[in-house]
Amino acid sequence: MEKGITSTGYQLPPLELLNEYAADGNVVPEEEIAGKIDAVRNALGNGKVQVKDIKAVPGPAVTLYKVYPERKVSCSKIRVLMTEIALDLHWKGVRVIALEDSIGIEIANEHRTLVPIRSVLSDGAFRNSNAELPVAIGQTFGNKVKVFDLAKAPHLLIAGATKQGKSVGINVIITSLLYSKHPSELKFVFIDPKLVAFSVYARLLKHYLAVLPGACSEEDEQENVIVKTQKDADRILRSLCIEMDQRYELLSKAGVNNIRLYNEKFKSRCLDPEIGHRFLPYLVVVVDEYADFTMSPWGDHETKTASRSITNSIVRLAQKGRAAGLHVILTTQRPSVGVISGVIKSNFPMRIAFRVASRTDSWAILDSPGAEKLIGSGDMLLSAGIDSERIQCAFVDIDDEIEGITRYIGEQKGDGKCYTSPYYLPPVEDVASNVDVHSLDERFEEAARMLVTTQRGSTSDLQRKLGIGYAKAGLIMDQLEAAGIVGCPEGSKPRQVLVPDLNTLQPILDAFLKR
Repeated sequence: MEKGITSTGYQLPPLELLNEYAADGNVVPEEEIAGKIDAVRNALGNGKVQVKDIKAVPGPAVTLYKVYPERKVSCSKIRVLMTEIALDLHWKGVRVIALEDSIGIEIANEHRTLVPIRSVLSDGAFRNSNAELPVAIGQTFGNKVKVFDLAKAPHLLIAGATKQGKSVGINVIITSLLYSKHPSELKFVFIDPKLVAFSVYARLLKHYLAVLPGACSEEDEQENVIVKTQKDADRILRSLCIEMDQRYELLSKAGVNNIRLYNEKFKSRCLDPEIGHRFLPYLVVVVDEYADFTMSPWGDHETKTASRSITNSIVRLAQKGRAAGLHVILTTQRPSVGVISGVIKSNFPMRIAFRVASRTDSWAILDSPGAEKLIGSGDMLLSAGIDSERIQCAFVDIDDEIEGITRYIGEQKGDGKCYTSPYYLPPVEDVASNVDVHSLDERFEEAARMLVTTQRGSTSDLQRKLGIGYAKAGLIMDQLEAAGIVGCPEGSKPRQVLVPDLNTLQPILDAFLKR
């Protein structure tokens, strides 16, 4: 990664803006480790599991004890024995996992160590990373800094109970990206129903934020650059879908299949700006408390329609956004199947789970237990597929450190266009503005029931089954989209049907047919 001053004079924020913390307690006392090794050996011996060796790998909050049994033994048997001793000795955070050469037993330290954001960002694993979007999320066992590439994730789901570290984790991710990418290379879209989670980043408007045209002015930038309402979230997400489609057209014209190759070709002057080619920054969409935008059981019809549209847009971005440089981060404190649906999980392979209340919640996030055994305050599981890795999330002070970072960036003035004005997304119109839902087609209700029954939003199906022409079928499909029954067009593929069953459809029909 290139650090420091760039051709436009922009300077990445220095590490001196971040706090240093005392290093006391970075090493787990030998007597604590020895005592726990003896206790584990005795517990397993009482259960007739003979042990050749136990090795400790300390971490900032949790230590991994690698157990090497004398003979092959099931992990489930050790898990039962460790559950019993954990209750007897009041050990916290005990989790038993299968390793390649041993069985791992994770036990919380008696005194946990803070992992400062400065220590992970100054580590060679981050400074020397070749990742496109490097994120230094924290430390794992052996106090090793964990770095992952958001560009390869390619999307991230973060869930956990309240006050367990989600907000700090999100800010660690954002800080990592601010310390590694120039404003011309990266833009953020912040969607925040709580109104305050991302307000500190408003001063980055001209450097790192992407907004809709006319969304802000010099006078009210602090109020409008962070998307707060459901209607605004729907509009900007649909605009991002348009941006994504436009980028795919540029990639196709350039004869490449991803944004990295496209930008390399553009910087090599192989693409002509006169015919629309441009440098494409990565777009990272951060949605705080996703459930607040999608779960609206008591809202009016317009609110429910916006909820379905938001879900549809996020799924589209997750399915197609990677090659075009669009990456989505979702957070929620409600890890239920109603929020983290199967469609969302299938498109968000990388997930972070902070502590949750129950085993059921852990299954909803990770498809496995374990998150209910975490000890809170940044203790997390990072899953990139089948296996999960336990990490102590780094700590960044929102009121002090992030305030200083955003002020340092926001005060920089330069002649580069990349940070003298926001990155403007394509304009988007309300779907209803182009469709007169007050004069619905006489086959509207019949078509709606047919599509919801078949769960297939195909214009050709309307033509064939209703015996109508293409123009009429297209008009009805536009009206169904305006009513929130089907999603946006997806090329030659059938549209997604947003209404799951006829019982859900009936109130929508009542609302429109009574107009």
